[in-house]
Amino acid sequence: MKKDLKYISFLVIGALLYILVELFSPKPLDWRITFSHQDKNPFGSFLIDQRLEDLFPSDEIVNTNLTLYELRDSLPENILIFANYFSPADEDTEALLDLVNEGANAFIASEYYYGTFADTLNLICEDYFFDNNLIQNLSRDDTARLKFINPGMITEGYPYRRNNTHNYFSSFDTVRTEVLAVNDLEKPVLIRTEWGKGYLYLCSTPLAFTNNYLLYEENHEFVSKAFSYLPSNEITWTEYYQLGRMEARTPLRFILSSEPLKWAYYIALLSLLLFILFEAKRKQRIIPVITPLTNTTLDFVGTISNLYFYKKDHRAIAEKRINFFIDRLRTRHMLQYTEGDEGWLEKVARKTGHNREEIESLFSLINRIKKLPAISEEELRELNTKIDEIKLT
Repeated sequence: MKKDLKYISFLVIGALLYILVELFSPKPLDWRITFSHQDKNPFGSFLIDQRLEDLFPSDEIVNTNLTLYELRDSLPENILIFANYFSPADEDTEALLDLVNEGANAFIASEYYYGTFADTLNLICEDYFFDNNLIQNLSRDDTARLKFINPGMITEGYPYRRNNTHNYFSSFDTVRTEVLAVNDLEKPVLIRTEWGKGYLYLCSTPLAFTNNYLLYEENHEFVSKAFSYLPSNEITWTEYYQLGRMEARTPLRFILSSEPLKWAYYIALLSLLLFILFEAKRKQRIIPVITPLTNTTLDFVGTISNLYFYKKDHRAIAEKRINFFIDRLRTRHMLQYTEGDEGWLEKVARKTGHNREEIESLFSLINRIKKLPAISEEELRELNTKIDEIKLT
């Protein structure tokens, strides 16, 4: 019991130390581009979510992860989308264009546009870092400026990091499209396309709407002026095209969706694992290994044979060797030895697979040894050799 308390104390102290370190250690910045209304990281959109109420004070703001096709029945009046790549499915494109055609307005900020949506609007976004002619006209500093071309909004431009705002519209439907804002190379970055009763507001610099830039100088004005084109109506902000459904594919989705519960779950699993590792040790006394009794029969045979050999009683050894051979013939091949029986020698030759001459030579030697009162060591060796040549399988 005392050992158990010691292990449990170690586990509790280790878990408490880990929790304290996690609570008081500084959190590293998360530089992932999420555009999530809940994220306070540099490239989240928490500040946009907070300020939309100031820009549209009397209107409802709905955050969702539904597709445009799923939003079709709710008839949203303003649609807001941020994404790195906007490539909706065909049914989503149809639903979006139908909603806008009926009078809704959609504000979409994405670095690239693909699929049926881009083909329908003749949209192409390009990166001027890949255009040598445009790069030659860039200033040496790393600052790009975005500005509106509306006479009432003319400014020197709003500063952004160039590697975050380097996309522009190189192609669009000029008949129904109006350019609202350009970059410092006079390339369109915000356009408005008329579609039926509504408008599509498309931006090629979505990072301009993230937390990182809303807190920099006067860049919040760029966002407020861009949103000022939207009518004052209900806004539905869908994050499906950047984050997907945002549902954990596990029964533990509720626990894993909460940071404190998630860490508590992980610590509990770690504690259980450590407890199993400690308790896996054997608690009872080690059982001694008992060496089994050895078979001393062969040792006994070796001792007796050595005794006969040192006494030079070669005939006694030969007699026992002969008796053992005859017994093997009886037990293995059911052959009963009869001295002088010519037919018996034929049976032995047939059963053992040896020719008659070998069998006859062996038993001739056996009969001769039996008649002698003593034999030499050479005769014993000869007998042993002849018997070993007869394989009794």
